[in-house]
Amino acid sequence: MAQATTSSAVIALIILAGFLARRWGILWPGDERVLNGFVYFFAFPAFLFAKLAEIRFGPETLRFLAAGAAPIAALLSLLWLVRVCFKLRRDQFYLLAVGSVFGNLAFFGLPFIEVVLGPEEPVRLAVAMIAAVAPFTVGLVLVLLELYGLEGVTVGRATLDVLRRFARNPLIISLALGIAVSLSGVGLPLFLRKALGLLGGAAAPVALFSLGVFLYGRRFGGLTQAAALSSLRLLFLPALTFLFAWLWELGPGAREVAVLMNGTPIAVNMIVLSARYRFFEEKIATLILISTLGALFTMNLWVLLV
Repeated sequence: MAQATTSSAVIALIILAGFLARRWGILWPGDERVLNGFVYFFAFPAFLFAKLAEIRFGPETLRFLAAGAAPIAALLSLLWLVRVCFKLRRDQFYLLAVGSVFGNLAFFGLPFIEVVLGPEEPVRLAVAMIAAVAPFTVGLVLVLLELYGLEGVTVGRATLDVLRRFARNPLIISLALGIAVSLSGVGLPLFLRKALGLLGGAAAPVALFSLGVFLYGRRFGGLTQAAALSSLRLLFLPALTFLFAWLWELGPGAREVAVLMNGTPIAVNMIVLSARYRFFEEKIATLILISTLGALFTMNLWVLLV
């Protein structure tokens, strides 16, 4: 528990540093785009590629990945059932779905797990889960936003648009290349591993710092609604994940990684997407704030319970 508390303090301090950098005028509005560009196009793709290349996808790993992905599919099915039973509007369902499945696995989950559980096998499992879950959740969110932003667009058309974007997405490309190297059994040369390691090592701290920069000066409203929506991501989904992990008899370490990764806050990238599609911009900003602050408590709680 002490390690989990330390991890939360580390994450909070890095976010605070970014916030103060804006507050004190060291950085200016829009500077977070430069930080995000470095992480998105260079640091995080290097990190994913290097870590995935080391993973061997045996039966245990595949069962772990299924235990991480199945709860998300189950939660989406429950949300659809709620929509049908209570006749929710289309935009309300989209907000529920986006707020519950699009987690900050990479920039919040990975640093937390590395500090709490260690930098070796837990991090490799966390990266494998990103490879299994992120393409599905990112694709789903983009399809929903396309449907939200353009009246009359079919699911098929929206899906094709998303697939075209995936072909140019550096994160998806790095995932595909890393998995290909892993399955081939060919290791990376030492110089490349070290270069990717140095570049990828900057991904998490820069992303957290950028989150603090982003939070400064934003308008936040509807705190109660954001707290209720955050509970789906921070409490219900990890509880569902624990149930699947127990039913499929995952080991203690794998079970803990799966629960924590599915208990991360909503991805900060969502603020960019919400602005682009004009999708509940103020609510999404508040949701990111509340879920990020809440996760500093709830992820410690899950460490204690699991």
